[in-house]
Amino acid sequence: MTTAVLTARLPPTRHSRSLDPGDIMRLKALALLALLPATLAQAETGVWSLIAESGGCDVSFLPEAVDDGIFFVDRGDAECGADIGRITGYALNEEGAVVVLYSTLDGVDLVGNVTRQADGVFTGRLRGGGVLRLEHKSGPIGIADPMTGLMTGETAEPLDLEDEAAADAPLAGAAPQGDCLSYAGREGTCAEQSDLGPPEGGQLQVLTRMNLRDQGTTSGSAVIGRAEAGACLAITFCSEDEQGRLWCGVQSDTAQGYLLKQDSKTVYALNTCR
Repeated sequence: MTTAVLTARLPPTRHSRSLDPGDIMRLKALALLALLPATLAQAETGVWSLIAESGGCDVSFLPEAVDDGIFFVDRGDAECGADIGRITGYALNEEGAVVVLYSTLDGVDLVGNVTRQADGVFTGRLRGGGVLRLEHKSGPIGIADPMTGLMTGETAEPLDLEDEAAADAPLAGAAPQGDCLSYAGREGTCAEQSDLGPPEGGQLQVLTRMNLRDQGTTSGSAVIGRAEAGACLAITFCSEDEQGRLWCGVQSDTAQGYLLKQDSKTVYALNTCR
């Protein structure tokens, strides 16, 4: 299979400026969209009802990049409440069975995620606590993630409850969510003390799909790869950025870079591989 490489040269203008890393990543995401079959990139999208305790509204999921690896959630002009009203982007995880929801209004902030149930409805929790529900209303049922090629739809299988229970077994004694850090994708449980701070054993295990950057910060850095949920990575060192977020230099046989280990609310990787 041949991989196409796109290059572009812009003519100089009186108001030209250098592209910053964010501009470059958005151009790369748009280039990926251009490589998709026209039937996917131009397909009509369905209408979904997205509801939280603070309010809700109808939304559509459009395969248009709003940030690196994050695509557009169209809320129209609706008043959606304090939580849903922040959501501007999405990505898919767990083979399309999980929809991760983001705000890109001021940087990139995880808002919550929902998991497909046996009846086709997606349910989950907001990062800050509270129930989240996503239900198909009309039109095509598929939601596409052009970055990963994942797609939800009628054929998408719900997550196996036994597998989920096994994955959560190490967290069985965790306390309810409160003034503590929670695990990414497992909101409602406090992270164990052993998973806080830098790993001591030289490895970490990623809990949700994460960007790998060329520097341990989101300020002025570029995304150079991705780490998928469940990946076990060797670490070289860890340090905090200017906002107090913990970044770890990681490497595998195929990639290396800096990964966000935890911030003030969420732990994104375990301190051991399980």
